[in-house]
Amino acid sequence: MGESAPGDLGAPTFHDLFREYFGQMTRLAHLLGADDAENVAQEAFVKLHQRWDTLTDHARVAGYLRTTVVNLSRSRTRHLRVVRRAPQDRPPDELSAEVRAVANWEHQQLREVVGKLSRRQREVLVLRYWLDLSTAAIAETLGISPGTVKATTHHAMENLRKHWGDDLGGER
Repeated sequence: MGESAPGDLGAPTFHDLFREYFGQMTRLAHLLGADDAENVAQEAFVKLHQRWDTLTDHARVAGYLRTTVVNLSRSRTRHLRVVRRAPQDRPPDELSAEVRAVANWEHQQLREVVGKLSRRQREVLVLRYWLDLSTAAIAETLGISPGTVKATTHHAMENLRKHWGDDLGGER
């Protein structure tokens, strides 16, 4: 289980990869809107472990994990949309004034503005600015062309500027 792939003595072990990437994959799932980010990251590692004996290039493991987390997060958010459409017995709890006062206002505003972006724009920005991936790595992770990544990033940044300014009364 924790061994390198057969015939690949220099490859990292599964446990090494888990220790190195689990936190990063959990953050990615959280930023993409998964309500159970740790479970999404764990599921990505389960899928990696199931394919462990067939891996030929261990240098591509991070890309495989990112792609898996993006796809699992999409599935979870689609599921959440369906669940949230179902009628609720009672209205959702409101945050208390104390909790709101303690919360970081700008962080909350940024999350709300990012939430207004399309799914693809949100994914591209998270992969670029939170994981610091290159255009090529983002394109590979999302299965789109590098030109689409660049255009999507441009449109997402324009939408952020527009929404951020709208939320603050046009001040920014």
